[in-house]
Amino acid sequence: MVKKWIIMISITAVLVIGCIFEERYITNSFKWLINNLETIQIELTENKEQIDTEEFILKSHTLHEDWHKKVKVLKCIIWHTGIKDVEVGLARISVYIEENDYTEAYAELASLIDYCAHYLEDFSITSENIL
Repeated sequence: MVKKWIIMISITAVLVIGCIFEERYITNSFKWLINNLETIQIELTENKEQIDTEEFILKSHTLHEDWHKKVKVLKCIIWHTGIKDVEVGLARISVYIEENDYTEAYAELASLIDYCAHYLEDFSITSENIL
């Protein structure tokens, strides 16, 4: 009887620890993305007239490439549709920057930041998500 309890407690502990590591990775990935998007948003606001500079284009492409590295792991643990929406948002931001369309780039940045913040909440360890 004691062996069964030890095994059950061990399995439960492994599951809880795994969930915590999973949640931390997701949280850190989306916080990283939100911080980078906010940085780009601030920099674009400082130069509204000409956002199609080589610097901004390179930043948007680099952000997209760096996000792809994180997506390889994220696709194993979260919904692909959510990741696809983030991918589409990043692609749109890059296109709007290349086209020097500040209004659309800013709106897409704000939208993607908001989407990521809500998506981040969905994977937080809270009583609502556990129950």
